[in-house]
Amino acid sequence: MSVKRLKHHAQNLGQMFCGWELMFDYKRLAEMEKGTLRIDMLTEECFHDGNAIDPLGIVDRLRDWMIRDLDDHNLDPGRLECVELNIDFKTQRQLGQKNKRSSWKDVTPHFIHCTLNCTSKVITSTRQFSSKYQDEEEWPESYSWIR
Repeated sequence: MSVKRLKHHAQNLGQMFCGWELMFDYKRLAEMEKGTLRIDMLTEECFHDGNAIDPLGIVDRLRDWMIRDLDDHNLDPGRLECVELNIDFKTQRQLGQKNKRSSWKDVTPHFIHCTLNCTSKVITSTRQFSSKYQDEEEWPESYSWIR
C-alpha cells in the first residue's frame, strides 16, 4: 500500500474529527463530560472509557472519507489491519464565550469548552503509522441541546 496515503490518513483523522462536523456530536460529548473515546474506523465501533457506545455521527463521515480516498488511489481497504482513533477529551461548562474568533447565532449565556487530544494509528501487515493532534473547541450550550 502507498506509504504516503497511509501517513496521510494517520495525520488527518484527528484533525478531521475536530472539524466542523463534530457539531453534530456536541450533545453527546457534553453528556459524557470527559474520558477516552476509542473509534475503530474499520468497524465503526465506538467505546467510551472502555464501554461500547452507539457510534458518534462523525464516525460515518470519517470512514466514508477514508474509504473514498483509498478507492480514489486504487488502494484496497481490505489490506488494513487496524485504523483506530483515540480521543482523550474533557468538557466544561463556562459562563460566556472565551474564544472570540468564532461567532455564533442565538448565543446562550453558557458555553461548553472541550479539550481534545487525538491519537490515530493505521496498521497494515508490514507498516504502522501514527499521529497526534490537539485541539480546543467551544460552543454555546444551546448547541448541545442541553439545558
